[in-house]
Amino acid sequence: MPLLSIRNLSIRFGGIVALEDVSFDVEPGQIVGLIGPNGAGKTTVFNCMTGVYQPDSGSITFEGRDLLRMQPHQVIGGGVARTFQNLELFTSMSVLENLLVGQHSDMRSNPLDCAFRLPRWHREERRARTLASDMLDLLELGAYSSAPASSLPFGLKKRVELARALVSRPRLLLLDEPANGLNHEEVASLDGMIRALRNDLGLTVLLVEHHMGLVMAVSDKVCVLDFGRKIADGTPAQVQANPAVIAAYLGATDA
Repeated sequence: MPLLSIRNLSIRFGGIVALEDVSFDVEPGQIVGLIGPNGAGKTTVFNCMTGVYQPDSGSITFEGRDLLRMQPHQVIGGGVARTFQNLELFTSMSVLENLLVGQHSDMRSNPLDCAFRLPRWHREERRARTLASDMLDLLELGAYSSAPASSLPFGLKKRVELARALVSRPRLLLLDEPANGLNHEEVASLDGMIRALRNDLGLTVLLVEHHMGLVMAVSDKVCVLDFGRKIADGTPAQVQANPAVIAAYLGATDA
């Protein structure tokens, strides 16, 4: 059974069709690239999955559960985490504090526990700090733990946002243009990092990205959207050779 199954997903904003009858599956352990020209509907898929938008029709199931019936915090608690196309860090907080905030949905302490620092609060605080430190070390960010997030260069901020997503211990990771704004060396490092997250942490990854070199190198499967419709899916080689995909990216040519 697929880990993630999207069926006949459709949503309109006024007279604009953002998605129309989009269907695809993601199998456990896969890295799947979701690509298409600007405005194709890629981030809209993520927003429907995470409760930002409610689609007009269709279904999204994760591990057999209906994501469309969940609130955003329930989606995160249920094993789905995401990064954002535009950075969403708390810039006045330290790197470590950003990761502690990322675990908020998993906390069970009530206001009384927190106010009087009762044993449950202490246990959760220790666990949260240990997990945050482990993720910072994994992504080679340990040296920046106490630094304000605002003080970091852009590439490291992107990595902090990834670490913050990982502390929710997801089984499905949604990456929204992780290579955006990175230099050549950082993109090359990102390739290996995404593979390591899949191989070492057992994650399944759905990747929205415009950097075609990265997508084709790291993906097991690629799904292509154009004007809100799926026009192709398959292996990277199959997608690259598909005439509809070539036309979408390069423009149709006259015979």
